[in-house]
Amino acid sequence: MSDSGFTDFHQHVLWGLDDGPKTAKQMYAMLERAAADGIRLIAATSHAYPETREFNAVKYRKRLAEANEYCRQRQLALKVISGCEIHYSDRVPDLLRSNRLPTIGGMRVALIEFDYDASLEEIGEAADKLYRAGCRMMVAHIERYRSAVRSPGRAMELREEYGLYYQMNCNTVLHPRGLLGKRFVRRMLEARAIDLVATDAHDTERRPVCMKAAHAELTKRCGRKYAKKLVTFGRKLAGGQAEQG
Repeated sequence: MSDSGFTDFHQHVLWGLDDGPKTAKQMYAMLERAAADGIRLIAATSHAYPETREFNAVKYRKRLAEANEYCRQRQLALKVISGCEIHYSDRVPDLLRSNRLPTIGGMRVALIEFDYDASLEEIGEAADKLYRAGCRMMVAHIERYRSAVRSPGRAMELREEYGLYYQMNCNTVLHPRGLLGKRFVRRMLEARAIDLVATDAHDTERRPVCMKAAHAELTKRCGRKYAKKLVTFGRKLAGGQAEQG
């Protein structure tokens, strides 16, 4: 990989906000681990559950600033930008329209997760509503939705129809589960229907970063060009907006 490093648009790196790190020390360890793994740009995608509680934007911005200040002090070649992993509900389009939830690097791209039994039709309807709210949908860990795994062909059609970005977890690339899961990963990668891989890291032990290993596996399976695209997704897309953090 070149010196420009990897881009990780799904990581729970900020402390005290969700099921990621509980302390500042744990967050610092995650940042050190990410830098050592070759990651140069992280979207701090803390969980957001609009149906059950308000997103604490003030606390989020404070933690984001803490993360970047640590990187500056330690001279880590790492930038942390905004984002959150939004559990979809009917409130989400209005919240995004009014800028009450962080998008990826301030872009009009939102990382959205669904219940694992959500249908592809439900995902498509949500994408349409987000589009009308001026935001494009990045589907978090597409491999977790049963409807997509069972019907990869229809999942590909949906991606084209609604202009979706599909994100797959690094660990899934390395360790796909079950026959259907392995088939899904193979077919989606062969069709170039995955747009980015990301770590979905929550800590340094149970769910750590593994971008470097995933990139090596992707290079073997898909070739250097597509593998690079998957691990550097969004760098040009973010552009100057990513610098805002």
